[in-house]
Amino acid sequence: MIGSSDEQHHDVPGLYDDVLSKVGGDSSIPMRAFPLPPTLQSDHHIEIGDGSHNVQSEVEASSDINLGGLLALHTESLHVHDALARTIIPAKVVVVLRWCRVERCPNLKAVFPSGAVEYNTLETVWASDLLKARCICSKGGRDGPYWLRQWRASGHSFQRLQHLHLRSCPSLQYALPVWFSSLPNLETLHIIHCGALRHVFEQGEEKEHRSSVVEFPKLATIHLYDLPALQQICEAAEMPAPALETIRIRGCWSLRRLPALKGRQPGMRRPAVEVEEVWDALEIDPTEVIKAAYSLSVHVCFSLIPDRFLLMACYAIRCMGQAGADPIRPSSPKQSPPGFFAPG
Repeated sequence: MIGSSDEQHHDVPGLYDDVLSKVGGDSSIPMRAFPLPPTLQSDHHIEIGDGSHNVQSEVEASSDINLGGLLALHTESLHVHDALARTIIPAKVVVVLRWCRVERCPNLKAVFPSGAVEYNTLETVWASDLLKARCICSKGGRDGPYWLRQWRASGHSFQRLQHLHLRSCPSLQYALPVWFSSLPNLETLHIIHCGALRHVFEQGEEKEHRSSVVEFPKLATIHLYDLPALQQICEAAEMPAPALETIRIRGCWSLRRLPALKGRQPGMRRPAVEVEEVWDALEIDPTEVIKAAYSLSVHVCFSLIPDRFLLMACYAIRCMGQAGADPIRPSSPKQSPPGFFAPG
């Protein structure tokens, strides 16, 4: 367990300890670290754990005088762990849920299944070790009830979401669908070890409800690690995030877009950015030349790994705030002997 000034983190053993301790960035919190789950329980708290029986039938029952009704109408904080149920949240309107913690549920396909509606109250989602989950919230499909499709299209879900923490969900393809043009309160995005994840936020299935721009006005921290299939954070043409303070990206070899810094106010503190060598693969934003908004300095080091050497390049990137400036590209470093740093 690792502590920081703001929060504590779980520490999962990894391969790059010596590298991370030598290159730029906040090495006090390794890339594999993961924030501790929320622990503040409300007076209306439910915990479902190992040994719980009939969870599936209770949640899926149509009556409100059961576990499903209690979850939908009265639960403010929820912790589900080591449960074998395929469904843990009913396909109903969930009206007061503020934080949701789900872990080690091997049969779960989605935390919020098709038909479930988050009533604009959820602030924190913390999910870990969901082996079969393909999403956190299902899109619901085009054939869902008319009222459900209209509700989602009106943009009343996840508008209070502040923190999204996901870890070790190997089947996850996307986290949340977006049916609207903004996630106005999201502050923290922390995702590690989700090998199939292609987008964190994915557009809904109905074309008339898709947006070419999804705004993240309060997003301050992005931490992405070991997401080899990730192409975009948000499946949209543009992702303005003017409040960004920290971006740390490692092991995301398919990434094609960084958030746009459009709308950043003059005089704001420059964000601390650490991203590996995917720079040349990034696409140009249609409204802002993203590459030209950053200045790069490169640090290259070698880390001894059994039977071979790993060359690892880490970029310390700082925002210039000038969309018209030419990006400074790193030159190819000359190889150094094992155990020595190449000059940056």
